[in-house]
Order: sequence, then structure tokens, then C-alpha cells
Amino acid sequence: MLLAKRIAKNTKAKRLERGLSQQDLANKTKLTVRYISRLENTSPNITLDVLERLAKGLDCSIGDLIGDDKHILTNDSQKILDQTIHFLQSLKSKI
Repeated sequence: MLLAKRIAKNTKAKRLERGLSQQDLANKTKLTVRYISRLENTSPNITLDVLERLAKGLDCSIGDLIGDDKHILTNDSQKILDQTIHFLQSLKSKI
């Protein structure tokens, strides 16, 4: 499965799991309902910033949004992924 489609599927699943509407998630992430809907249905390419906002809004890790049943991240792998994303975002802020 393509990463964008996996993120779309996992975002919707986490949102429903938490009993949130698309409007609720939009409010928590400062994204529009239209964007949330598009993300869940057509899986556009998203930025690291949006991925981080979704994870925070859904109270989950970025690994939860990009992982799948076949590729469950270990705690160590999750920490490395989180550190890598944090590092990339710090680079982005310096550019």
C-alpha cells in the first residue's frame, strides 16, 4: 500500500476510534474540514507539518499514522522515527 493511502486509512481509523468528527479533527489541527475529507478519501501528499498536526490532534504517534498491520513499529523503531521527524522539522525551520 502506498504511504499516502496508508496515512489516509490510518487517519480516518484513528479519528473514528476516538469518536471525532472531521470538524472536531479540523478544529484540533487547524486544518479545514475539506482538507481532512480530501486527505481521508483521496490521500494527497502531505507535509511533515500536517502529519505532525494530525498525530497531535489524534493523540497518537506519527508511526501510528504511517504504520500498517504488516509493519508494526517496535518501541525503538518508533523512537528513531520520532527523532528523525523532529530532526527534519528542525532543519525545515532553519531554511
